[in-house]
Amino acid sequence: MATVPKRKHATKLRLFVWTDFSPDYTSGLAFAIAKDETDARKLIEKERGYKVYAWGDLTIYSLTKRIARCVSGGG
Repeated sequence: MATVPKRKHATKLRLFVWTDFSPDYTSGLAFAIAKDETDARKLIEKERGYKVYAWGDLTIYSLTKRIARCVSGGG
């Protein structure tokens, strides 16, 4: 019977959340699930389609617990 080899170094993914992201008239929000901050920024810039100049405040969460955050819109 064949065995499945174990991964030596499983990549730990984390949730990266930027508040006050790319503000214009109001602040924005950006998030990515990635292995590190560099990877997260690349994913967001790829999604956005161009370079981000105002990242805002970053909070990093491990994906081992439940969390919720929200940003209200308005005028």
